Amino acid sequence: MPVISQIEEAPARPEREHTAGRNLTIFKSLVLAVLLAIMLYGMLDRGLFGTERWLPVAIAILSLLFISLFIVDYFADMPRIAWVLVGLLTVLVVVKGLSLAWSISRTETVQELLRSSMYLATFALAAASLSSRRLVGTFIDGLNLVAGVVAGYGVLQKVRPVEYPSNAPDRVSVGSTLEYANTVAVVLGMGIVLGLARMTQLKNPVVRGIYAALILVLGAVFYLTFSRGGMLALGVGLVVLFAVGGSRLQMLANLLLVSGPLVWLVSRTRELGSLFEYEPSESIRAADGASFGIHLAIAAVLAFLLQAIYAALIGRYQPGPAVRRLLGVAAIVVVLAGAGSVGYLLLGEQQGSDGAPAAAFSSLQEKTEDVRYRFTSISFGSRSEYWKVAWDAWKERPLTGTGAGTFVYTWQENRSDFGGVGRVHNVYLEQGTESGVVAFLALVGFAALLALLTGYGAWRAVGERKVLLGGLTAAVIVYLVSSALGWHWYIPPSTIFFFALAGVAAKYALGTERDT
Repeated sequence: MPVISQIEEAPARPEREHTAGRNLTIFKSLVLAVLLAIMLYGMLDRGLFGTERWLPVAIAILSLLFISLFIVDYFADMPRIAWVLVGLLTVLVVVKGLSLAWSISRTETVQELLRSSMYLATFALAAASLSSRRLVGTFIDGLNLVAGVVAGYGVLQKVRPVEYPSNAPDRVSVGSTLEYANTVAVVLGMGIVLGLARMTQLKNPVVRGIYAALILVLGAVFYLTFSRGGMLALGVGLVVLFAVGGSRLQMLANLLLVSGPLVWLVSRTRELGSLFEYEPSESIRAADGASFGIHLAIAAVLAFLLQAIYAALIGRYQPGPAVRRLLGVAAIVVVLAGAGSVGYLLLGEQQGSDGAPAAAFSSLQEKTEDVRYRFTSISFGSRSEYWKVAWDAWKERPLTGTGAGTFVYTWQENRSDFGGVGRVHNVYLEQGTESGVVAFLALVGFAALLALLTGYGAWRAVGERKVLLGGLTAAVIVYLVSSALGWHWYIPPSTIFFFALAGVAAKYALGTERDT
C-alpha cells in the first residue's frame, strides 16, 4: 500500500507546481496592471501635487511590495545585476533616512524619504513582476495609453482653450494634467520612442495605423509644450533607439511616415497666433483652437492611412538587399531634407512681424511673450543660478548635504532676489547638495548601470527583442537626460512611469523571463 500511495502522489506534485507557477504568473501580471493603473490615476489627479495626493499612492505601492515579500518565489528569478540596481536605490533611500539626523527640515526630509522609497518599491516590483516576454509588448501598450491620456488633455487645452485653459505660467504652453510643461514633454517623449518601437514590431496594418496616429498626436502636443530640454532628451533618445534597436530601415520609414503629416501640421499652426502668444480674446482663442483641431484630425488620419498602407505593402512585398540599400540612401536624404525644413520653420518663426532678424542664442529671448523664441535660445534662464546656489551649498557640506528635500531653504538663504523655487532643476545635483556625495554616487551609479545594461542588452539582442528593448532603452535615456534639466522627480506619476519602465527594461535586457 505505501508503494501504491507514492506512485499515485508522484504525478500530482508536478501538477501542483505547475498550478502554483501559473497562479504566480497571473499575480505578477496583476501587479504590473496595478502599477499602470496607479500611473494613470496619478496623471489624471493633477500630477499628485501635494502630500495629501501622493502619500496614499506611496502607501499603496509600499504595501504591495510588503505583500510580495511573503509570496514564495516572487523574487526568485531576479538576476544579480537587477539586485545591484535595487541595492543602489536602497543606498540612496538609506542615506536620505540617515539625513534626518542633520537635516535643516525634518518634515521635508521625511517626505523625500517616503517618495524615494516609493520609487525603489516601484522598480523592484516591476523587475520582479515581468514573468513572460509576451507581457513586454502589452506593458508598452499600457505605457502608451498613459502617455496618450496626458496628450489627450493637452489636445483639449488647445482645441477648447476657453473651457480648458493652459495651466502653464506663460498661459500658452501645454501643461496638461501634470501642470508642468517640461514633465509633460518627458512623458510624451518616452511615449514617442516606445510607440515607434512597438509599431515597428507589430504586423497588423490597422493596429500600426492606430499607433501612427497616436504618435502624431503625442508629437503635436510635445511640440506645443515648447520644452527645449524635452526636445533635447527626445533627440538623444531617438539616436539611441536607432543605434541599438532593430529593424532600423523599417523604423526609419515609420518615423518618416509620421513626420510628414506632423511637419505639415506644425506649418499650419504658424498661422494660429494664440497657440504661441496669449490672446485675451476668448473668441479668437476659440477660433484658433477649432482650426487647430481640424488640422490635427486631418494629420492624424493621414498618418493612419500612410502607415496602414505601408504595413500592408511591406507585409506582402519584401524588398531585396539592393533595394534596401537604395531605400536606406533615400531615407537618409529625406531625413536630412526634413531636418533642414524643420530648422527653417523654427528659424522662420523667429522673424518678427516686422521682418527683423532673429537674435538667436540670446538669453533675452527668454523674456519674449511668443514662446516660439525659446527654440533658438540656449540660455538656461534661472536654472544656472539654481545650480550655482546648490553647488556652493554642496561644497560646504560635501558628505552630508543639508538634508533630503531641503533645497527650498537653501535657496531662501542664498537667493539673489525674492524669487521662490523649491527644486534645483537637476535631480543629480540635487542629491548631492541635499544628501551628500554617497547619495549622489548611488543615483548616478544607478542611472549609468541601467543605461549600460539596457543599451548593451539591446545591442546584443535579435529580432523582436531587439526592437522592443531598443524602445525601452531609448525611453530610459529620455528620462535620464531630461532629469538633468528638470524636477520630474517631484512629480510622482512621471517618475513612477520611469521606474516601472526601468524595472521591466532591466529584466528584459537580461533575458531571465520565460518565453510563455
